[in-house]
Amino acid sequence: MSNYDTLIQMQNNTNQVQYQASRKNLGSGKLDREGFIRLIMAQLQYQDPTEPKGNAEMLSQQLQLEQADQMKEIVSATKFSQAGSMVGKQATLMDARWDFTNKTTGTPEWDYQTNQPKTVTGVIEAVQFDAQLGKALVRINGNYYDADAIQQLSVPQPATTNPG
Repeated sequence: MSNYDTLIQMQNNTNQVQYQASRKNLGSGKLDREGFIRLIMAQLQYQDPTEPKGNAEMLSQQLQLEQADQMKEIVSATKFSQAGSMVGKQATLMDARWDFTNKTTGTPEWDYQTNQPKTVTGVIEAVQFDAQLGKALVRINGNYYDADAIQQLSVPQPATTNPG
């Protein structure tokens, strides 16, 4: 076997491994846009030459990909809009601050007397949206929290003044 044949065989083996890995993740929600394109390319490379995929099927797959992208954008816009409408409202949620370094909810504070996670209640001062994660973050008392963790939302009661 020549060096050229060996390289071709290695390339085919690599493509086959990538194809199998992409197919394994297909139904798991782990397949991103790049993985989907690699899967289509691998399908083209390994298709049966006697029964090639038609243009309609390839166009259908591309349309599905575009629809998934559009749906993700719509969901993100809706989440941000909903979170934005919470500014000025009072929220109660588990006291687990957002960890910007790891882009995740931190460990919640714990109330050892009740053996429950501590909660924080305050007026939502601002909203920040992470489009990459599709997460809305709310700022309460200067700290950020995941908006999905809100347990209760209400209109704050106006402060009463004592006429005197």
